[in-house]
Amino acid sequence: MSSGARMTFRLRAALPGLLAVLALIALARFRPPDGHEHAALAQFFGRFHPTLVHLPIAFLLLVVLLEVAGGIRRWSRVGEAAGFVLALATLSAFVAATLGWLLAWSGGYNGPQVTLHLWSGVWLCLACVLCCSVRRRPPASPGATYALALAATVALMVWTSHLGGQLTHGENYLTEYLPARARAWIGLAPLPAKARVRPASGSPRATDSFYAAAVAPIFENHCVTCHDANKQKGKLRLDTYEWIMRGGEDGAVIKPGDPKGSDLYQRINLPPDDDDFMPSDGKPALKADDIRMIEHWIATGASATAPVGDFVLPAAEPPPPPVAPDFRPLTGRIESLEAALGVHLVPRSQVPTDGLILRTVSSPARCDDAALVRLEPVADLIVDAELARTKVTDAGLKTLARFHNLRSLDLSHTAITSANLGLLASLPHLERLNLTGTAVDAAGLAKLRPALHLKHLYYFGTPAAH
Repeated sequence: MSSGARMTFRLRAALPGLLAVLALIALARFRPPDGHEHAALAQFFGRFHPTLVHLPIAFLLLVVLLEVAGGIRRWSRVGEAAGFVLALATLSAFVAATLGWLLAWSGGYNGPQVTLHLWSGVWLCLACVLCCSVRRRPPASPGATYALALAATVALMVWTSHLGGQLTHGENYLTEYLPARARAWIGLAPLPAKARVRPASGSPRATDSFYAAAVAPIFENHCVTCHDANKQKGKLRLDTYEWIMRGGEDGAVIKPGDPKGSDLYQRINLPPDDDDFMPSDGKPALKADDIRMIEHWIATGASATAPVGDFVLPAAEPPPPPVAPDFRPLTGRIESLEAALGVHLVPRSQVPTDGLILRTVSSPARCDDAALVRLEPVADLIVDAELARTKVTDAGLKTLARFHNLRSLDLSHTAITSANLGLLASLPHLERLNLTGTAVDAAGLAKLRPALHLKHLYYFGTPAAH
């Protein structure tokens, strides 16, 4: 085959890859991450990106190993597999880049580092296509042009992976614990000393800012990996006081003097499996002491300058005493109801008087108003009812008002309205109520004011939130 024919053949072989790169460029250019959440299905597929992104990394490193081994006479046959593995690396790079765009675009991310990581993934796909097009087929040697292209592709892959690691773990993830001498040798500036919350017995000075000494480190350790200058999920930054008070795409997240009305405080108190829970993306929940610190800071005005000496942190509330009867004598009835209704009644703890949790997540469509009526014989045992996305309506609230030992009730994304909401105010132990995604309005929330024990009320995405 002449050199011109070979060139034509290579261009034709590379054409599908080049068209795929153009499609990725179009997505990144005309549908960039804008800080708004989009289709739920896109988010579902996009969340596979952190898992599948390791495939092109592994394949490219394996290509290098196979090419090096193939240059050794006794292992020359090994190099024949390099072309196939390179094709797998290219295909997996396109899959990972596409899922990465889906994750960034649909998940509410934006920021310069998100954009840089996205484009570096696109260029990595192009580099893989070019490697495939310039590599000579066996038994010819791969060629010097290919060797340079492969080295550049691996370097670009390392850079892209580094950007992804920074987005996930923070800007200084790789260098945070690098010894000072090593930092100086490679030209990195010394890291500033981190603010730490010192024990009450000692050392914060009375003139130290409570925000800087106690609150900012919580945001730094738990929040800024998703909410800083480089990555702003929901257009929210939590890396400085000014940005915190500015809020995100849905407005202010802190209402000074009103913790329960502050979006940020509500979200850190949600169950970890809730879509609106913070910190998101599977990160661990804040400790109870950290939540109390933020609550007290907001309740006292959310000041940036008020000194530590002005703050007296209230004592932690003791856990509520057990209020449910012993469930063991009713084990047979409980098992029958689970089988008949398709729900789960799970012990809250190993203590028989801590009550049961009603769980419906495995088959929410089977739980409706009639199912709640059938659960009334064990109503006093249920302290936590997880009814999100079930078919419970306003009629079901009349039944739930007879579940006298309820402490937590999740009615998010159900068909309830404000009509019978006031019935829940009579529940003597209800502390947590989730109404996210329902049709409840401000008049309905007003009916809950007599609920003296209610501490956490969530109503994202309802008429009452607007």
